[in-house]
Amino acid sequence: MLAGACQMDDGPLPSLDQLRQPTGLAVDAIRPALFVTNGNWDRQQVDSTLMAIDLDALYTELARPGEAGDRSRPCRRVAPDDPTIECEPSAFIDDWATVRLGTGAGNIAIDQPTGTEGLLRLMVPTRSPNSVTWVDVQSGPDGVVLDCDQGEDSRCGSSHEIRLSTNGGERLPGEPARLTIDDQGARFGYLPHLLGGSLSLLALDGARGPELADVEGEFFREDVFEDDDLRGGFAVASRPCDPEAPPSPSRDCERPFMYASHRYFPGVRHFTVAPGLDLLLPGREVPMPVINPQVVLGRPFLGDIAFEDPTVGDRLLVVQTTPPGLVRLDTSLDEDNLPRDEAMSVVTLCDNPNVLTVYRPPEAEALALITCAGEGRLAIVGLGSFRLLASVPVGVGAYEVVVDHERQQAYVSNPGEDTISIVDVGPRSPLRFIEWARVGTRAGSRVP
Repeated sequence: MLAGACQMDDGPLPSLDQLRQPTGLAVDAIRPALFVTNGNWDRQQVDSTLMAIDLDALYTELARPGEAGDRSRPCRRVAPDDPTIECEPSAFIDDWATVRLGTGAGNIAIDQPTGTEGLLRLMVPTRSPNSVTWVDVQSGPDGVVLDCDQGEDSRCGSSHEIRLSTNGGERLPGEPARLTIDDQGARFGYLPHLLGGSLSLLALDGARGPELADVEGEFFREDVFEDDDLRGGFAVASRPCDPEAPPSPSRDCERPFMYASHRYFPGVRHFTVAPGLDLLLPGREVPMPVINPQVVLGRPFLGDIAFEDPTVGDRLLVVQTTPPGLVRLDTSLDEDNLPRDEAMSVVTLCDNPNVLTVYRPPEAEALALITCAGEGRLAIVGLGSFRLLASVPVGVGAYEVVVDHERQQAYVSNPGEDTISIVDVGPRSPLRFIEWARVGTRAGSRVP
């Protein structure tokens, strides 16, 4: 995970139409927009930002790029001997639609409070201040409009920031990791914290909008093999529940049944949420048998997790950050209706993998896409064969990955060089598994 921010920042205001340490990504399935958070991880500016890239305009220009060195065109070839296309971000970002957030903006979680055809809401955790900001997306006459009660300076209002529970009894802990919105129908968001051992529960339908409902302060295990007391989590995944064969902890599918990945302990953990009470209920821990922590020199251990199929809860994918790999965990139910939680197989990946997304193209093999920050690569694993199909060079510090289903393209954020890679994942494309274009130019790179 990128380095945290721990204080309010001094410095210039952030640019509203440029990429700067881009971290979180999300694709709007209704409007042609790619949402991006710019993290400000070096704290050289006042805030992070959340912006929208106009995908229709971007692909229009990608179809007619200029030659290398042609500054009159927003998109152009990198060099005469390199067909990769680079595009100037400002040509596709409306600065009036960009909003400012706290420093250390992370991933973008999408909520649809009124259903799939209704309001789109973006929720972004930040490190300084430790909060979650929620931003509503609307369609304006000139493109996407972001609404977070922002002022004239584009800074989101405090009414859209989650810091305290409504009764003032709980405060959102520091160092938030990846926010997950429940995709199985429960109206909750789940937020692990990288340090301190906490897991936070967000109620998405509070009286004034999303709100902090509960904090479990001793949820994640500390690293028992080191002396620095690291304790934290990274990601959460909702297990699909079959009413005909529900897992016992779900109480006949009345409770959401979740998995969370430890960051500094080699294992995952179950938990549920008590309906009506909005309380986290920790469950059992599941050690990862494919990791021998006594011979692994590096930390952290685990990263992102996701179920292979959003409708079936039999296989969980777990990213091993150290040693680098993708584990397939058998989460089918035994005779007691408890998940087996047994490692089935593992695929070795490139260095320092963290973030995962699953892409299921129609009539083709499903794919797991995993970013490797250490090598600036996108690992692509075929889930039918469970083998590494490609390791695609992308950009410095490769972090987030999302898929544009309409265009069959994957977008990868590269915070170490201020770019977003575009990788073709179309099953029949001649450019399949190639970074053929990027938003942002590689004028220089930095280590976040």
